[in-house]
Amino acid sequence: MKKVMLAFVVTTITLSIFTSCEKENESAFIVVSATGDITARVEEFRQLLGAQLNTAPGAVGGRREINWDGVPEQLLGTPLPSDFFNPVGAAAPASRQRGLVYSAAAGTFEVSKTNFNEVNAAASSEFAPFSGQQTFSNISANLWDVGFEVAGQSIAASVKGFGIVFSDVDIANNSYLEFYSGDKSLGRFFVPAHDNKSGFSFLGVYFKKDKVTRIRVSHGNGILNTGAKDISNGGSKDLVIMDDFLYDEPISQ
Repeated sequence: MKKVMLAFVVTTITLSIFTSCEKENESAFIVVSATGDITARVEEFRQLLGAQLNTAPGAVGGRREINWDGVPEQLLGTPLPSDFFNPVGAAAPASRQRGLVYSAAAGTFEVSKTNFNEVNAAASSEFAPFSGQQTFSNISANLWDVGFEVAGQSIAASVKGFGIVFSDVDIANNSYLEFYSGDKSLGRFFVPAHDNKSGFSFLGVYFKKDKVTRIRVSHGNGILNTGAKDISNGGSKDLVIMDDFLYDEPISQ
């Protein structure tokens, strides 16, 4: 009887420890994802980041958004500088000081109002903007990093959450966001493939405790400016573009 009771106690303790660790891991972050009509889930993530939408430097709390319609006509179809949404200096427009930068060495970042028909006419019919008229993509690479600075300053910053609206993710477990705190990976999260209701997918992740200093973005398994057809249009590659970026106010690390 004593041996049986001891085994029961050990099993109970082990189960309690496992359950505790599992709950701790589950509560470390919140994943918000959707396909089809993604509007409600995008709004849910907005509120998670902060109800206040910040449009100028100096904000405390709240969130930032980029939907690419702020890029002027003369810059469409041309490489954007890596600090386009966080220029610094007295002459920098405050409306563009949003604390987001990306790795300029990792491809060519462009904005289009034709769903990149000027880059790849064979695939552009598969894409659509989620908000406004203009969309965004890295046209010469499908793996690159997003980083953060204090809005309007060249000071490294971190966020708690980040999300992207993707257009035409056809293959599950392929496109992803991988979050980092310094050199430490906080996890890789896959973008769901779109359903038959729309071509949109959304993925956002919010970390309750960890500071996110950069995000690795992987979209599709093909390169847009090769002229290849999308897999849903008879091609062999999944070509993907993006629209809205959402993140909480970047704060100094």
